Amino acid sequence: MIEIKQIKQYIAYQKAADKSPATLTSYRSDLVQFAVWFERVNNMSMNLHHITPTDVRQYKQYLIDSNFRPQTINRRLLSLKYFLAWGWDSKKSKYRFPLPSTVKQSQQMPRWLSKVEQSQLLRCVERSGMVRDIAIVKILMNTGLRVSELCNLKWVHVVMSERKGKLVVNVGKGSKYREVPLNRDARQSFFDLGYKDYGGSDCFIFTGQRGVLSARGVQFMLARLSLPKELGTISPHQLRHTFCKNLVDAGIKLERVAALAGHERLDSTRLYCQPSFVDLRDAVERIGELD
Repeated sequence: MIEIKQIKQYIAYQKAADKSPATLTSYRSDLVQFAVWFERVNNMSMNLHHITPTDVRQYKQYLIDSNFRPQTINRRLLSLKYFLAWGWDSKKSKYRFPLPSTVKQSQQMPRWLSKVEQSQLLRCVERSGMVRDIAIVKILMNTGLRVSELCNLKWVHVVMSERKGKLVVNVGKGSKYREVPLNRDARQSFFDLGYKDYGGSDCFIFTGQRGVLSARGVQFMLARLSLPKELGTISPHQLRHTFCKNLVDAGIKLERVAALAGHERLDSTRLYCQPSFVDLRDAVERIGELD
């Protein structure tokens, strides 16, 4: 039987540290997978006191031999690293040792929408005629909110006049507080949703038939749109990436883009400086002699 008591204790510790639900789910899944492997290899339940440096090295090799993607391997090793560090600090672990080095991987580029694709998406959602859905797409593309931040928005978080406005975001990743200025498109979307009637109230802005709109509900809305095949499947996070890419392309300094997006590390923002295939294609087309 897998020993999961310590995993539960660790998750409770991370929850008290205000980690997001998605992060907690990832930690739990990664550690349970390690526990399953540990029991199979050692014929005993996983316990911090029993884990040795050799176990960790062998687990890394097992992940490599099982053809997991480098991103998955590194995430699982990082989850294990945090778990072992907690075990040492709480005197539940016998060893304090560094983990093996992570697996090298090519940097995964975020998927954003080109200007043409942005127009295609807006055209499709506008054809649907749903005021709420149009507003969701425009707000995500013009504020860079995470979908969880969007779903948790209340009218009291929106402060606007005819010519300026801002969002107060305090339910983001790690519950970091930030303020996001609203451009004209975003302000108009909130006015369309009823800001003049509901502004300042404690009601959630986005609701569905079953109550407050969920992240899954936003994804379903995007999936229902009759999008051109070349667009593929659009996710809410792609619209956040699009917001960041548009800012970088407009010449906005990385520090400002990071502040608007709520990035903890500037390295996350630098990804948007990398050219996409469309950027490279356009660059090559400019030097051709034939029209």
